[in-house]
Amino acid sequence: MKLNSSARLSGFTLIEVIIAMSIFAIVSLLAYTGLHSVITSKSHTEGSLERLRELQMTMLTLSGDMQQLTDRKGQDALGGTLLNVSTQNSDYILTFTRGGWRNPANLPRSTLQRVAYRLDEDKLIRLYWTHVDRADDEQLVERTLISNIESLELRFLDDKNQWQTNWPTANNLASATPSNALPIAVEVILKMHDWGEIRRLIRVAN
Repeated sequence: MKLNSSARLSGFTLIEVIIAMSIFAIVSLLAYTGLHSVITSKSHTEGSLERLRELQMTMLTLSGDMQQLTDRKGQDALGGTLLNVSTQNSDYILTFTRGGWRNPANLPRSTLQRVAYRLDEDKLIRLYWTHVDRADDEQLVERTLISNIESLELRFLDDKNQWQTNWPTANNLASATPSNALPIAVEVILKMHDWGEIRRLIRVAN
């Protein structure tokens, strides 16, 4: 049986196949590019959200500590005086005693807590001791709050509405009987390598 001419001419030519494959390749490339962009954007968004959460928790912790500053001094293991609030210790940015430390488990401790902040390379670390008056074997607890930090700067508003970069003030340190005065407010200046400078003004509860 002979095939008619229309049957012999049915099917795709080589050029048509090449064109179809080219179109498919272009569509696939566009789809991959779009998918890659979505994945990259999602990853970037998740990273930014995690960074924001880290920053919010850090500022919340700093605010809670500064609001709860108390005039309670302490003693170290050798009987030396630990000032209620101090920037004089070269190992730490700030050391202080704070109140309001919740104790839901009714542990054998007070609601006062001895706290310090320091920078370790680009990490801001919060440290605390269980007791204000420390013994030789006093346990020190450290927690990294945030990383990729350039610096943490503090300013203290005194009772004359003057800003001080150190606490106690020079006059108070020179006094024969240093007072237990607390700052009225504390300004926190957190400098981040990626997000720049963050400022927070915190009023001291007392």
